[in-house]
Amino acid sequence: MKLFQALFGFLLFCSCSTVEEGSQQMPLREADPIEVVTTSTALPPSTAPEPVRVVPEFKTVGALRDHPMVVAQAHDLAQDSWTVRVGLRRADAFFAMIESQLIAYGLPRELAFVPMVESVFQPEAQGRRAVGLWQFTKATARAYGLRVEGHLDERRDPEKSTTAALRYLAHLYERFGSWELALAAYNAGPSRVRRAMLARPGATFWELAEAKLLPPVTRRYVPKVIGSALLADDPERFGLRLPANLVAVAFSRAS
Repeated sequence: MKLFQALFGFLLFCSCSTVEEGSQQMPLREADPIEVVTTSTALPPSTAPEPVRVVPEFKTVGALRDHPMVVAQAHDLAQDSWTVRVGLRRADAFFAMIESQLIAYGLPRELAFVPMVESVFQPEAQGRRAVGLWQFTKATARAYGLRVEGHLDERRDPEKSTTAALRYLAHLYERFGSWELALAAYNAGPSRVRRAMLARPGATFWELAEAKLLPPVTRRYVPKVIGSALLADDPERFGLRLPANLVAVAFSRAS
C-alpha cells in the first residue's frame, strides 16, 4: 500500500509540471527587432508593480567600474556627449517613477539606465517593430500586460511600459540567474542566450561575449547599460562635464 501511494504521488507531481518557453526580442538601436513567441501561459495585465521574489546579485557600478568592456563603452558614450546630455535631461522626467518601481520590485538600480541605451529616454521612440521608452515589440508588450490595439499603444506610456519592462527583466533573471545574462536576453532574446549557454555550460555573460557566442550588438549592449550608469556616476573620468542637478547623476551616485 505504501509503495502504491508513493507511486501515485510521483505520477501526480509529474502530471502537474509545465515547461514555459520565453519570449524573444531584438534591440532597436543597432539591429532590427524580432517578434517574440509568447509564453504558453498568458500573463495577466498589470498597471502597477507586483511583488517579484528576486535576490539582487547584479554587480554594482563600483564592482564593474574597471571592467575593460564597461570602460570602453563608457568612453564611446562620452564621445557622443550631445546624446548623453539630451538623454540624461530627458531622464529627469522619469527617474523618480522608475526608482519607485525598482524599489517595489526589489531590483538593481542600474536597470534604470536600460532606456538610455534603448531609446535615449524618448517615450515616442519608434523603430521598425519596437516602440517606446523600453523598446517593446507588440508580442512582448502584450505578453507583459500592455495594450496595443488600434490607436491605443501602451508601449508609449512611460509608467505602464516601465512596469512591463521590469516584470520582463525580473523573469529573465529568474530564468538565467544573472543580471548580465538577463540584460543579454532582453536584447537578443532568451532563445539566443540559451543556445549560447548550451554551447558553453556554466559560462558567465563575459565569458560568452569573449567566446563570441552572442551577437555583436548584445556583446556591446550589456556593458553599455552598465557604462551609462558609470558615466552618470563619474563623468569627469571620461572627460565629460554634466550638470550636478541632473536627477540621473544624483541617482547613480546614490547607487
